[in-house]
Amino acid sequence: MKKAQIIAIGFIGLGLLDSLITFAFPIDFTYVHYSFVPHLVFIGTLVYTVDKPWLNRILISMVIGLGFDLLFAQMFPMNMILFALFGYLAGWIYEHMHREGSLFLIFLGCAFLYGLIPYIIYFMINHSPSLDTWFYKIESLTLLADLISILFLMYIQQVMSRFFMIRQYRERKQTTKKLNQIKTSRK
Repeated sequence: MKKAQIIAIGFIGLGLLDSLITFAFPIDFTYVHYSFVPHLVFIGTLVYTVDKPWLNRILISMVIGLGFDLLFAQMFPMNMILFALFGYLAGWIYEHMHREGSLFLIFLGCAFLYGLIPYIIYFMINHSPSLDTWFYKIESLTLLADLISILFLMYIQQVMSRFFMIRQYRERKQTTKKLNQIKTSRK
């Protein structure tokens, strides 16, 4: 399988996992019980695009957000816009921080803001619930789930990049071996 196919299948899997988790643990918009919102596709997009050039970050994030909007979400252009915005923002911050350890904090901050923006829009329309109720009942568990998701997806990204690097090395070695065989057969 090619790298692009594996990445596409991975994002589809993350989207399905997001939907499955949301179906298994529905969000309580009455704020009576605790609930959380999984952000696997969003965090996966950040992890995948953070080290890409700025235009690629925006375009890749926008396409993934559009696909997420079309397949899994209710508010059509919102995820497309937010994915592109945070894809660009995470990469821009990462470029200016120059520290690998700060990547986790960048992703966690973006995930928090990704949850805060829909709350602000909902609050402007409905004027309920209060910020502390929302944070206490939904966002606290969401941040915990995001923390685990970030660690998991950063690990998967490292494993996959190593896999593709080893694969590329083996292909290059095979090509060199074939070229050497052709050279020796001509003599």
